[in-house]
Amino acid sequence: MKESGSRFSLFLMELVIDLFLFVLCAAVCVGLLLHARSMSLESTRLTQAVYLAQSTAEALRAGDALPEAPDGYRCEVSQTEGSGLSTAEIEIFWGDTSLYTLETSWISALSGEEVAQP
Repeated sequence: MKESGSRFSLFLMELVIDLFLFVLCAAVCVGLLLHARSMSLESTRLTQAVYLAQSTAEALRAGDALPEAPDGYRCEVSQTEGSGLSTAEIEIFWGDTSLYTLETSWISALSGEEVAQP
């Protein structure tokens, strides 16, 4: 009778250890999934910021109206012109955090002349 009692306690101890290992592995997996979700959101924001900066640069070069920033994004443009060369620094923000900065230059048309584009 004593032998079956010790077998039962060993079996219970093994079950408790297995359960502990399962909970530990599940916690690690949940942590990895949350980190992956965070990385995915960051990647989505950065991709949107790059698209917005590129669209803004193309609109500046073409002389068109600047594209409207999606909700949560803010676009700041500082532009200088001199000697037929225009330069712009386009910075995209998500809230107060700077996500992406694009510096671009292009040849400006002088005195209403058309500039041949490659």
